[in-house]
Amino acid sequence: MNKHFIKQLITKPQNYLLVWAYIFSRLDEQNKGVIYIYEMSVKYNVPKSTLKRIVGYGVSVSGFKMDCKWISNSLHINILSEVSELNVVSKRTKSEPKMVVKRAKPTPNTIYSKMVEHYDNFCQQHTGVGSKMDGMQGKAMKSIIVFLEKQCKRKKSELTKEQLDANVMLSWEYILKNWDKLDDYNRNRIKLSDINSSLSNILMQLKEQPINKKQKQRYEQIDKAVKGASNTDYSGLGADK
Repeated sequence: MNKHFIKQLITKPQNYLLVWAYIFSRLDEQNKGVIYIYEMSVKYNVPKSTLKRIVGYGVSVSGFKMDCKWISNSLHINILSEVSELNVVSKRTKSEPKMVVKRAKPTPNTIYSKMVEHYDNFCQQHTGVGSKMDGMQGKAMKSIIVFLEKQCKRKKSELTKEQLDANVMLSWEYILKNWDKLDDYNRNRIKLSDINSSLSNILMQLKEQPINKKQKQRYEQIDKAVKGASNTDYSGLGADK
């Protein structure tokens, strides 16, 4: 946190500085992070409305360009860069000059944030709670994106960045939408790190045509009948009794 940011925060109640210190501690090496509301709410005993007010105030006075979004019950934050200068507006009084911070326009959603949002909805549908993102899960998501990009490029190499992102997103939606078609082992492993380690097997299973229970029983009956017929001795048929 820069000096101006700290100076602004310490003029507020103590939880302003504590919350932002916690947010900065949760960022990865690319200055991105997903922090769940309940984590901060329990840790600093502040309600959701207060947390949003603290975050909003911090974004306005931080001196950083931030992409900051509230998705479901989590804060998705990406610190892009530090604003080079702060505009100082002087008043014709003896009071100190007012610091006016330029707020950067939020950048469009990245493929990473879109896939995390879709995964969060998937977790809520299957478990009743949102996804839990940390450094390991964030790294796994990036690895999944790279893998899906390679698969999309193999099918069609001449894709623009926008087309590639759209294809990757469609692939991710297809995987999560058809999750119930997987076997019990893979279906119960919904962490991103688990999905990443088994992604090739998951795609292979989804490409196979599913056989329902009745079809499977019918195929087994036919197979037994064929084997029984082939093992039957017909040499005595037609012989005189």
